[in-house]
Amino acid sequence: MRNTAGIHRVLVGALVAGLSLASMARAQERTELTLADTGVQAENLTSSRDGTVYFGSMAKGTIYRAAPGAARAEPWILASAAGLTRVLGVLAEDRANTLWVCQNATDGRGGLPVTGQTALRAFDLKSGAAKGTYPFPPNSGICNDIAVSANGTAYVSESFGGRIHRLRPGGTALEVWAHDSALAVIDGIAVLADGAVYANNFMSGKLYRVPVNADGSAGAVVPIETSQPFVRPDGLRSVGPRTLLQAEQQGRITELTIDGNRAEVRVLRDGLTRPSGVTLVGDRVLALVDFTKSIVMPYRSGAAQQPAAAPTKAEQEVLDLSKEKWRWMSEKKADMLAALFHDKAVFVHMGGSWGKAQEVDIIRSGGIHYKHAEIFEASARIIDSTAIVLSRIRLDAVVGGNEVANPFMVTEVYVREKGVWKLASLSFTRLLGG
Repeated sequence: MRNTAGIHRVLVGALVAGLSLASMARAQERTELTLADTGVQAENLTSSRDGTVYFGSMAKGTIYRAAPGAARAEPWILASAAGLTRVLGVLAEDRANTLWVCQNATDGRGGLPVTGQTALRAFDLKSGAAKGTYPFPPNSGICNDIAVSANGTAYVSESFGGRIHRLRPGGTALEVWAHDSALAVIDGIAVLADGAVYANNFMSGKLYRVPVNADGSAGAVVPIETSQPFVRPDGLRSVGPRTLLQAEQQGRITELTIDGNRAEVRVLRDGLTRPSGVTLVGDRVLALVDFTKSIVMPYRSGAAQQPAAAPTKAEQEVLDLSKEKWRWMSEKKADMLAALFHDKAVFVHMGGSWGKAQEVDIIRSGGIHYKHAEIFEASARIIDSTAIVLSRIRLDAVVGGNEVANPFMVTEVYVREKGVWKLASLSFTRLLGG
C-alpha cells in the first residue's frame, strides 16, 4: 500500500495551489483590467491557472502582470532588463511553469535603427527569469502567437510568412512545421483535444485545422466552414475539448464549437473597439480592447446552454447514486463508500492516482474532507454494463487543514455487477482556462 502521509502531502501541494473562493470572488467583481502605464499598445493577453493575467507590449516590449482578481496590471518583466522588443503573443503554460512570448525586431520606421530579434522567448511563469530564446529563421515575418499541445510541443504562428514553427519538448531550436499559402497572414493559433492545430487568417477571415500526423509532422491544411463569417480574426484560445474563443478586430468576441470540418459561431459580445486578444479566468472572459485594457464579461459555454434530453430511468439511477456518493464523502462515511467502490477502482486527483484502499483511508482519516460539492450540471451515459457520469462542480474541501475551493469536471465510471453499480473510476479535471 502506498504511504498515505505521502499522498496527503502531494494533495496539499496540488489543491492549495488552486484558486481560493476569495480570489475567485474578487475576479468576478471587476469589470475591467487596466494597465498601470501609458503608450503600452498591448496586443495580446493570457492567464495562468491561478487567475494571474499577463500582457505583452508592442510599443515598449515590457511584460505586465496582474495578480488574481486585481484591476490593474503592473510592469513585471522590463524590456530593458530582458532585451524584449515588440511583444505580440503571450501564453501562460502552467504545466511547464513557462510564459511563452513572441518577440519581434523593431521595424526601423522614421529612420530609427532596427533593433532586437524576432524570436520565441520563454520566461519562468512565477519569477519572470529568462529560460530560453529561440530565434526565427532570417528574413521571417512576425512572431505572432503561441499554442502548446498536450505533449508539450510549442507551435508558433508566423504572420506574413504563412508558416507555423514548432519547438519540441526539450528542443533547442525552432523548426518550420507547416507552410501553406492559406496561412499567409496567420494570426491566432490554438490546439484542441483532437491534437490538431487550429489557426485563423487575419486578412482572409478564414479558420483552418492542421492535423498532426503520427510521426509529428503536419498534415494537409483543412479549411473549416463557419456558420458566420469572420472579419480580422485575431487572438484564439482553446477553452474546451472542441471549443475556441476568438477576438475579431471588427469588434466581436465569439465562441467557436468545432464539429468535424464545421464551426458553429456564437457571438458573446459585439460593438467592441478592436478586440485583439482573449483569455478565460474561471467563468469570466477577459477581452483585450483598443490595445489598452481588457473588459471582463461572464461566460458560460454554448454546450452548457443546450437543453439536455431527460435522462432515462437507468441514467437517473446512476445520477442519483453519484449525488449520494458526494453526500457520503462530505459526511466521511468511509464504510458506505468502500462498499460502493469497486475493488479495482482507480482515483485520479490533481496530485496523483491510487486505488480503493488508499482513497477510503484518506477519507476515513480526514486527509481530505470533501466538505461540499456544488453540482452545476451532470449527465449520464450507459453503454451495456458501464455507466459514465460527467459532472461540472465546485468542490469545497479541507486538505491537510487548508480550506480550498476548485472548479472541476469530474468523470465517474460505474460498472454493473450482479445487478449493483460499482464505482470503477473517479477522475478530477480542474477547470480554468488559458
